[in-house]
Amino acid sequence: MQVEINKEYKFENGQFLWKYMDLHRMIYFLYSENIFFSPLHSFFDPLEGITEKHLNDKQYVEEIDRERNEDNGLSKKSKEELTEKKEEIKEQFKSKLEEIQRTYFASCWYLSVRESLAMWDTYSNKDSIAIKFKPEDLCNLIINSCKKLDNKDFDLLVHGKVEYFKISPYDPDDEGLKNAGHRFKGFLKDLSYKHEEEFRFLVVQNNESKTFNFFELALENLHQLDFCIVTHPNMEPWKRNNICNILKANGLDHKLIKSEVPTRREVFDTP
Repeated sequence: MQVEINKEYKFENGQFLWKYMDLHRMIYFLYSENIFFSPLHSFFDPLEGITEKHLNDKQYVEEIDRERNEDNGLSKKSKEELTEKKEEIKEQFKSKLEEIQRTYFASCWYLSVRESLAMWDTYSNKDSIAIKFKPEDLCNLIINSCKKLDNKDFDLLVHGKVEYFKISPYDPDDEGLKNAGHRFKGFLKDLSYKHEEEFRFLVVQNNESKTFNFFELALENLHQLDFCIVTHPNMEPWKRNNICNILKANGLDHKLIKSEVPTRREVFDTP
């Protein structure tokens, strides 16, 4: 598999890559020793994979709407032609975005020096965990695994930081977006998602005649990898012991650590 970087990036000292997940995802990770990639159409954001070309088309549609609605002396025929043009562009916008979301598969990680209570709240519950990697270690692991992979349906891995701009509603005067310089799709998101501070690995499907629900990347020597499994701040002790026993059966109990986010019980010794 070919490996490309979307845009030059660097990691700061003390940063980690975090993956917040429920227990089923953790068990899958431990026993399959795979990293799971989901198609972009399965994500909450309907604009996943959007490009600057899409945004310009979207703006053009809005301009057509304004022109049609203004009292500018347009004939009925001219307004009908504008309506047809608008519907054509909208259909092209939808079709292309759907194609991207169907053929791009992402493994998404939170990049930060600390845990995120917002990420715990959004992507997990009290019974959940987070996997914590040093960023360089995880990047090398995934990149090297992909370089060794020969897959006729997926032939490209792209990695990089997601960047956040004024996309919805679109601000055509956003200088950062104009000069973003992204080489590949899947790394632009609206500012409303900025709290995710996302780092992405994207694999791209080259065989559009097939439909895939996910992509799995096999890892090597999971027991030897340098990572931690962090339990939710509010996880009950007996549940944490259960996870410890699961990990112990796989020789990984030494990787389990408690969250560093303080709870009310720990601070005030109250429920």
